[in-house]
Amino acid sequence: MTPNNTSGQLPFVLFQIKEALYAVGSGNVREIVILPKVVSVPELPKEFRGVINLRGKVMQLLDLRVKLGLPSAQTELDALIQLLCDREQDHINWLTELEACVREKRVFQLARDPHACAFGKWYDRYQTENSLLKMVLKKMSEPHERIHAAAAEVLQKMEAGDLEGALNLLAARRHRELAELSRLFAEARLILRENHRELAVVLNRGDQRVAFSIDLVESVERIPETGIEPMTATMGGLGANLNWRIGKRNKTSQTIVLLDDDFLMSAGPGKPPGGRTSPPNRMVGAV
Repeated sequence: MTPNNTSGQLPFVLFQIKEALYAVGSGNVREIVILPKVVSVPELPKEFRGVINLRGKVMQLLDLRVKLGLPSAQTELDALIQLLCDREQDHINWLTELEACVREKRVFQLARDPHACAFGKWYDRYQTENSLLKMVLKKMSEPHERIHAAAAEVLQKMEAGDLEGALNLLAARRHRELAELSRLFAEARLILRENHRELAVVLNRGDQRVAFSIDLVESVERIPETGIEPMTATMGGLGANLNWRIGKRNKTSQTIVLLDDDFLMSAGPGKPPGGRTSPPNRMVGAV
């Protein structure tokens, strides 16, 4: 293929997949749209999600994450929602176990430190740019800490012989803090579902048209020729048979993986996964 973005004459479309930056030459980019409804089609290679209808034009949709060997955005979303369901259930089970220990007069062995439970560990390291989700997560802190603080208060009452007081305190934590925490977990899951917005980049090359899904468009900008080099120059010969290229952003010097149309348009109906027109993992700089 003759590259469609030679000598830096055309800008690149920069986009984000997870935390990494990728780019494609803008010469064949027809448009970038919010991903419309995807219709599944049987027997397509796994990196193709199906087809989309864009103003009456039906075209294949490539899941670029899957083609790059990453989990799909939907898979990651489902996993995060399931994690929040599991962490909510953990705290229901936590209070159930605390009550059982009070009634049976046995040692309570679950985490009392809110930073030591599975949710606390996740909460302390999780970061998001979604302002609504960030606000909901911040609200979780107080009821979560009060639930864990209940262990010391309840067990103190039990040791003092005040079984009724211990059980009443447990009931209060269930009806207030646990109920509030469960409400916030549900709100966080709803925000994740409603704010899950992928974009589709539509490529045209001759009579071929394909769309591929991305997480976020970063910008449309030129990459200086001096900032483009073979991947092998950076990786000491590793992957020398792949002809990879990388670029550097002019202002920030961030590393960008450059993709060309052959990589994006390989495989498809009538071409089984082993019958691509280019190597399975080929990423070539459009330079």
